[in-house]
Amino acid sequence: MTLKGVIFDLDGVLVDTVPAHFAAWARLFKEEGYPFDEGVYHDKVDGRRRQDGVAAVMIGAPADRIDAAAERKDGYFLELIEKGQFKVFEGSVDFVNTSCRAGLRLATASSSRNARYILDKVGLLDRFDAVVGGDDVEHGKPDPSIFLTAAKRIALTPRHCVVVEDAISGVTAAKTGGFFCLGIDRHGHPARLAGADLIVGDLAELDLEQLRTAFEAKDG
Repeated sequence: MTLKGVIFDLDGVLVDTVPAHFAAWARLFKEEGYPFDEGVYHDKVDGRRRQDGVAAVMIGAPADRIDAAAERKDGYFLELIEKGQFKVFEGSVDFVNTSCRAGLRLATASSSRNARYILDKVGLLDRFDAVVGGDDVEHGKPDPSIFLTAAKRIALTPRHCVVVEDAISGVTAAKTGGFFCLGIDRHGHPARLAGADLIVGDLAELDLEQLRTAFEAKDG
């Protein structure tokens, strides 16, 4: 099967907003009286929509409290982004640019509703044929809807696309949707993303031809 498109997660894949997300979640759950650490972050909130993350931690909380908490978390996160507390992964930018020049159709599929804002802020928005956020689908990751929607918006089927993810919930969503999944493990724990078809530490480690080869081998 020919590779025709690449769907990128945003946070942790294209830009490093993880510290800002972690700090915003930590502030929220401290205010709400719930314990929070890296384990909770990776297991319950990383890669998920805000409401889903809140609900996974604040089990049994009423819907209005969950919605209000999710909005507060978003506000805390945006405060940090406005202060410049993020960075762009240069290896990912180079990979995006190479994919553009090769004529692949590109999309981002992020649980964040701030995806378009962040892409514009870092000068990458015009590289993508479609931008899908968590507010574009009814169910967030690990449900595959967000990736299926992204594939549809670039007029491709899952069998022609690679999904690039760094979160457990995102890898699960990609594989459930029938996509080839390229996992990015920036923490030295590749077993965490064992469901991915291929795992690298950074996109700088992989060129497009190597990805094509792995993609075609998997299909074969």
